[in-house]
Amino acid sequence: MNKFLGLINLCRYCGKARYRVAVLLSIMLLSGCAVNGGVAEPDPIAEMLDAYVVGESDIKHEVQNQEVARLWQESEIFRRNGDIENAKSRLGQAIQITPRDAVLWSRAAELELDQNAHLRAENYAAKSNFLASVDDGGLRYRNWLIIQLSREGRGDLLGAREAEIETTKLIKP
Repeated sequence: MNKFLGLINLCRYCGKARYRVAVLLSIMLLSGCAVNGGVAEPDPIAEMLDAYVVGESDIKHEVQNQEVARLWQESEIFRRNGDIENAKSRLGQAIQITPRDAVLWSRAAELELDQNAHLRAENYAAKSNFLASVDDGGLRYRNWLIIQLSREGRGDLLGAREAEIETTKLIKP
């Protein structure tokens, strides 16, 4: 709202321009409040993707190796408690044991993204996509979101748009 008032005050000597800016900004603000008659439209993304892709930060992942399972669990505990460095350390140890586990690479990408290590996050997500099965659209979707956010964080808007297109391909029936 302060930005809105600031723009109006900026044009206080402009007469008609001030009025036009005020009307335009009012329309823009109110358009964000528009409703569709009280009927909520279904979210096609939420319907098509597994819960771990849509908003849940806990990833469901079955691990055969007991040591990897222990490291994964410890990493998740550290992550939930905000200790990202220890979470990354445990996850790195798990990746050394099972370097072809796409889900571990994806979680590593997310942890790097949380620390604004955008290039590393993108590289880990790309590696996860390379290792992921073609049938694992949820994981690949998640990785493309990480890639998109990583590119946006680096200011690569064209690359971010390309990643957004890839996510769109994964949600179309």
